[in-house]
Amino acid sequence: MPASQLPEPIQSRVDAIIEAELAASAVPGAAVGIVRDGSLAMFRSYGASDLVRGDAPTAQSIARVASVTKTFTATAIMQLRDASLLALDDPLLLHIPEFTSAQAIAGPLESVTIRRMLTHQSGLSTEHPDLDWDTPDFPTREHVMDSLERVQVVIPQDSQWKYSNLAYSLLGEVISRLSGKSYVDYVRDEIIGPLGLKNTAFDLSPEQSKLKMTGYSPALPGESGFRIAPIGHLNGYASAGQLQTNVEDLAKWIGFQLGDNASTHPEPVLSAQSLAEMRRPVYIEADWSSGQCLGWRAVRRGDRVFLNHGGAVHGFSTRVSFNVPSRTGVIVLVNLWPASWPSESLPFRIAETVIDASEESGEAPAADEGTDGAPVSAGPPTEFDGSYRAEPGLPLTIMPAAGGISFAKPGPGEPSMHAPALLEPIASIARTGEASDSFRVANGRGAGETAVFTRDGSGRVTGFTLGGFRYRKIG
Repeated sequence: MPASQLPEPIQSRVDAIIEAELAASAVPGAAVGIVRDGSLAMFRSYGASDLVRGDAPTAQSIARVASVTKTFTATAIMQLRDASLLALDDPLLLHIPEFTSAQAIAGPLESVTIRRMLTHQSGLSTEHPDLDWDTPDFPTREHVMDSLERVQVVIPQDSQWKYSNLAYSLLGEVISRLSGKSYVDYVRDEIIGPLGLKNTAFDLSPEQSKLKMTGYSPALPGESGFRIAPIGHLNGYASAGQLQTNVEDLAKWIGFQLGDNASTHPEPVLSAQSLAEMRRPVYIEADWSSGQCLGWRAVRRGDRVFLNHGGAVHGFSTRVSFNVPSRTGVIVLVNLWPASWPSESLPFRIAETVIDASEESGEAPAADEGTDGAPVSAGPPTEFDGSYRAEPGLPLTIMPAAGGISFAKPGPGEPSMHAPALLEPIASIARTGEASDSFRVANGRGAGETAVFTRDGSGRVTGFTLGGFRYRKIG
């Protein structure tokens, strides 16, 4: 079975879920993609990308993805953080001093930090007071900067989740000032280009425009059908929602989120550690059903957590979701807004169907996983591989991993103290190039600690010690 194709029985289950929900809704067209192990594993098309032409959407059909743009903006902020150009707990005032003129109605301006802006906990109003969704008319960057005295902090920071497009507009300005180039140019040069997202852009080229779906609005009361939606450039709100892309490129975007950093760029767009940090909830709702990460929203369904983001702008609705341990993601693009389809739960139910069916058939994910959900890629066999046991009865299995070894995820019902986790040779960290029996634990309970292996007289590995536990090799 090709890596990019789901088995037919799984496809049939997914089709049934989509078609049952779609039958109760009316949309001009839709494109649905399922990502598995970093590749587009299934694509489905419904309706038309343009009602006059009547052509069905393809995986290359371009739609406006609105607030999904925020996940790119958050990634850019993390790049600048990793380059030591900012800290996540920096006050916005540090990077935009003019923000001192904003109105602190219910929370101090000094508490509007980069982290709180990324997680919608800054207290900032949802929109700039001069934004007009009806026209639609979005303020320019210059206008936003020249009218900061009209911007308001309307609730205390950290008091509740309050979605703010305005916050992400201002984050775009931070990116521009610190990088020395426009926000659009920065994201194009440092994220879109390196990841090979060939049909992702803030403003489409003539060739890309040929792939664009036509966006629609619902009919007026008393009328039927759909109206062509007004097109409004987001201008100073580009960093909050101007991006346009397709299923094909969003599949690559999910692959990147899952840790697949391969590209023509000489350096990874973002380190695995920073990607894992972005996926980790900063705020958790009181009932623990969801949480806000750096750019992404986390939703718990049973024992699984899905990272997701939606998008809505005149003519288009978008949902992007993925589950890291199973390396499964779902993309839904619809050329209608507002739209009753897809429901918020549809991407989750599609992913759950794929994951459950794969587990039933014995199909395992392509990689083991670390404790933070980050995949651990397999590597060549090592002399450390095998089964170990520590008193008073802790089993552990070591497997090869790219760049080192890994403690495998325990089986159902198995106790675990240190697994799963990735271990990196101390020698590779020190860049000596020499073989080593000492490994640094990268994640989990033992993160940052050293596992030291022992050998018998013939040089065979007999066990290792870690955090006061002595693991003996038993197989």
